[in-house]
Amino acid sequence: MAKQLLCATCLTVGRPKTVARGSFWIEVVLWLCFLVPGLLYSIWRLTTKHKACAACGGTQLVPLDSPMAQRLQAK
Repeated sequence: MAKQLLCATCLTVGRPKTVARGSFWIEVVLWLCFLVPGLLYSIWRLTTKHKACAACGGTQLVPLDSPMAQRLQAK
């Protein structure tokens, strides 16, 4: 289970969500029409996953016990 993090963008505290770049629908179309580009696009999407804030989608997440998180929460 992922631990809670602080989003430096919107100051939300919560568990991050995993986000894949690109579009699911483009991936489906590429698989249906073209096998090799579909495979390459799928591999690219799987390798570019990252954690993001569940509220705003921001990627600047910091642990709650870090000095930066404590400074942001004090504001």
